[in-house]
Amino acid sequence: MKNNKLLVGIIICAFFIPLISFSQFATAAEDTSLSDVLAAGEIVIGVDAAYPPFEQINAATDAVEGFDPSIMAFIAEDMGVDIVWNDVAWDTIFTSLAIGSYDCVMSAVTITTDRMVEMNFTRWYYFSTQAVMVTTANPKNITVIEDVDDASIKVGIQAATTSQWYLEDEEYAADMVSFATITLAIEALEAGTVDVVLGDLATLAAGQSANPGDFEIVDNFSPEAFGIACPGGSTALVDRMNEAIDKLLGTDPYNPEFSTYYNETHELWMGNEVAVDLDQLKEALDSLIVEESRPTISGASIFSLIAVIPVTIYSIIRKLKKRK
Repeated sequence: MKNNKLLVGIIICAFFIPLISFSQFATAAEDTSLSDVLAAGEIVIGVDAAYPPFEQINAATDAVEGFDPSIMAFIAEDMGVDIVWNDVAWDTIFTSLAIGSYDCVMSAVTITTDRMVEMNFTRWYYFSTQAVMVTTANPKNITVIEDVDDASIKVGIQAATTSQWYLEDEEYAADMVSFATITLAIEALEAGTVDVVLGDLATLAAGQSANPGDFEIVDNFSPEAFGIACPGGSTALVDRMNEAIDKLLGTDPYNPEFSTYYNETHELWMGNEVAVDLDQLKEALDSLIVEESRPTISGASIFSLIAVIPVTIYSIIRKLKKRK
């Protein structure tokens, strides 16, 4: 009798262990990112509104404005929801995203393979390159990015951006000086406390335009693609936003066909027409292709395990009893 009870216990455990595991898997896989936004009637966006022309605060209205808000306005209208902007410092913007402070981040965010591990990104909505800006006097005679590979050069960058990571990855000898915002880095260049500033081309161009005759952009490098970042597992929300972005850029990410709205928005905030080097765009997008190294378990496979494991164990136990 005791042996029979033991057998029953083993069989019950064999059945419920995979069932519990599947329950945990199903809960983790549940994606309410889109339904939550639609139910709320609004999408909450994290932004560091100190990065013109992509995002800035309108001094008169205190509203967030710029290229990114204009693109998001199109996306939100396409989805039928309102936008709530949450202005956050860059150094905490992604940690706040991870704990659910907002639905996504749209703040001139470069899509990188490292970020893709932690977050879900939309397709690209803006193509950029990094740039090198110096004063018109340019006392260190910096003309290309390779010139900053010199310990005597002080390079201003915004902390925790791809400009910083580029210098670190290339192991340049420059004295890197980090700032909380790109505006502070540009002010340091004007004051002479750094010799050069690295940053996104459009942002440095905006700084140059705001200070006529003071600065010169001498080189650009490292093509990049900007995307909207969402918490991991937000596939439904990302897919829905991609539908809207496709209406702005066309469905082929390698060969964009810009809509009238996109062209007008670009000219409004960037001051020029859209011009994308397709070879550089391909380089940027190809760098994001990551081969799957881990196998995935489908729902059907898990159900098969649930069915097969108890039967298999019961069969083994019966054979063992017969041997006794």
